[in-house]
Amino acid sequence: MIPLRSSIKLRRHPIRLCESRPNDISDSSMKNIKRVLAIGAHPDDIELGCGGSLAKLAEKGVEVYALILSHGDRGNVTGDDRCAETRDSLHALGVQDIVQCGFSDTRLAEALGDIVDAIERECARIQPDRVYTMFREDRHQDHRTAFEASIVACRSVPQVLCYETPSSWPNFVPTVFEDVEFSLNRKITALKIHASQQARAYMQENQVRCLADFRGQQIGTGPCEGFIPYRLVL
Repeated sequence: MIPLRSSIKLRRHPIRLCESRPNDISDSSMKNIKRVLAIGAHPDDIELGCGGSLAKLAEKGVEVYALILSHGDRGNVTGDDRCAETRDSLHALGVQDIVQCGFSDTRLAEALGDIVDAIERECARIQPDRVYTMFREDRHQDHRTAFEASIVACRSVPQVLCYETPSSWPNFVPTVFEDVEFSLNRKITALKIHASQQARAYMQENQVRCLADFRGQQIGTGPCEGFIPYRLVL
């Protein structure tokens, strides 16, 4: 007996989290979002990966929290205070509650259990409706550890979205998108606060705009940030 083959082809359709109108929060994936937590391995990870989305959420009155796991010492070539940079940068995006941890840069895997505990404490305190974290196939070992700790510690959070950073390319293929047309300038301004990182190509305004335009082009809209959902309960 020859098995029948279906002629129906299944297609994955990208999810657009909300419309580009600045005051529209009617989308079902956003209307119940009251608190979000963004997790980064190093200063600047959060701003690069979801800065536009966080600024947009903060503008709409959502409580936005951030947890940074290390001081990013190994990536500091200027001697600037990277913790102060990310604090000021996140404040510029509307993030008011920032927790800075001191786990060893480039060696987060050695403290995986303690990092899980740190994220669990924040989730218990905040009770987030959505968590932004790092990408599981990122080439940076600290970023992968941030993801591994997050999926354990955030097991009760309805929405867990993984954001992209330059070290996640070319493996990052998003299926969830956030329109950041009205918050992209705030993201760029926030990234400029990272004086210690300004020599890096991916921190330049033209690069940030190019990526946002490309993600938007993928779904036929304006500038976007892209995400890969680990869990997405609507």
